[in-house]
Amino acid sequence: MISITSNWREYFHSFDEGLGTTYERFILHGYFKKMRKEFLVESVIEVPSFGMTGISGINSMWWAMQGADVTVVDDQQERINYIKKVWQDTSLEADFIQCPNYSALPFKDNAFDLSWNFASLWFVPDLTDFLKELTRITRTVVFICVPNRLGLGYICRRTLGADHSEGLHYGNIRPGRIKAVMRRLGWGVSEEGFLDIPPWPDIAMKKEDLLKKFGLRRLAGRICQRGGSGACILDYYSDKKKNLENEILGYAFLENSPWVVKRFWAHHEFLIFTRS
Repeated sequence: MISITSNWREYFHSFDEGLGTTYERFILHGYFKKMRKEFLVESVIEVPSFGMTGISGINSMWWAMQGADVTVVDDQQERINYIKKVWQDTSLEADFIQCPNYSALPFKDNAFDLSWNFASLWFVPDLTDFLKELTRITRTVVFICVPNRLGLGYICRRTLGADHSEGLHYGNIRPGRIKAVMRRLGWGVSEEGFLDIPPWPDIAMKKEDLLKKFGLRRLAGRICQRGGSGACILDYYSDKKKNLENEILGYAFLENSPWVVKRFWAHHEFLIFTRS
C-alpha cells in the first residue's frame, strides 16, 4: 500500500505512475474539454495540487496544451521545485506558487476563470476558509474532485488501515459539506456525479503490482505494454507516446455505467460549481 504523505518523491524519480493514475488523468481530460467549451476558460489555478498518488502538479498540463494561463499551487517548496522541473522537461508553461497557508491565497480577486483540485482537499486545514479564498479568486467555475467514500476500494482501505497518512482531514472530502459551504458563498451545483470508473478496484497500489501478487504476471505484462507501469501521462504530453490516450481509454467502458455501479465502484466524485 502507498502512504500518501511519505512516498510522493519516488514518482519524480521513477516517472512510473502505473495504469490507475494514468487512467484517471485521461478521464479528467474529458471534463476539462467540456468546461473549456461551456465556460470559455482561459485562466486556470490548480490548488492544492498535491493529492494522492503519482507525480504532483501535472494534472493541469492539458490546460497549458490548449493555451490557457495555468497556475499550480503547493504548500511545500521542495515539491514545487520538482514540479517546475517536470514542466520544463515538457516545454509547457505555468506559474508555480508555494503557499503554506491555504486560507490566504496570494492572488487578486477574480484572477482565474477556473479553480480546481483533485483528491487534495483533505490536506486543507480549514475547508471553509479555503473555499472562501477560492470564491474570492474565481470568476466563473470551480471544479472539485474527492475520493468516493462509499466506493468499495475506499472502504476497504479505511477498514484495513491502508490510508494511514497523518494529517488528513477526512471531513473535507464529504460532498455534502462542500456543497453546503459553497451554497453559503453564493455558488450553485452546475453538475455532479462520479468519474474514474475503471475495471479495477480503488486500491493504493499500482494495479500491475496487485496482479503480480495474485500470480497474474502475464496479464501484468500486457498492461505494461499498453502504457501502464514504466510510463505515465508525461509520455503523452511530451509526444513520446501519441497514441497513449487511445490505449488507456480502452479501459473506460464503465464510465457510462448505471448509477448503482458508479456509486460503489467509482474511485472519485466530482462537483462543478457556478455562481448562483
